[in-house]
Amino acid sequence: MTSPASSATATPDPKGAASSTPAASSTAPAATSTASATARPTGSATPTAAPGDRASVKADAAVAARRSPDLRAGARRAATLTGAGVRRLRTLLGEGVWIVCLLAAAALLLGTALVVVGANTHNVLVQYVLRAADWADLGVFSRTAGIKQFTGDGAAVKNALTNWGLGAVAWLVVGRIARRILTP
Repeated sequence: MTSPASSATATPDPKGAASSTPAASSTAPAATSTASATARPTGSATPTAAPGDRASVKADAAVAARRSPDLRAGARRAATLTGAGVRRLRTLLGEGVWIVCLLAAAALLLGTALVVVGANTHNVLVQYVLRAADWADLGVFSRTAGIKQFTGDGAAVKNALTNWGLGAVAWLVVGRIARRILTP
């Protein structure tokens, strides 16, 4: 066995190069220092460490981190983008439902106005508006078989005002409720 003073162990210094220090205890087995552990290529600006040293492991981890993105960060980013996309889709769907309900209510109100003023039913535009209002009343708020039916003088005007007016209000209420449910 060799004396502790003559043996040295290789330990890395903070800059990554290995240095020789004497063994601290006489009971520890002696190790010989190798030249390859401390070798530094000529012209290299960064110190190199032997494979398995702490500096080498840190350098390998840093290179790997630069090469491949953090998968968890990518997953978080994808989840964020997906969440934003879902919110945008829900907002567009809510706005679309609101517009459809608004158009149905407008058709009913415009049809009511045409019936009240006694518009010419032979006009193509008047016929189109009355057909749209008949579609929008869904049969529940029909002029001829709606919620409330009047008879006598001005029954057609009263039926249109009552039934199509209630239908327009119903479309607006349903549209607002659906919009609030769909929009985040």
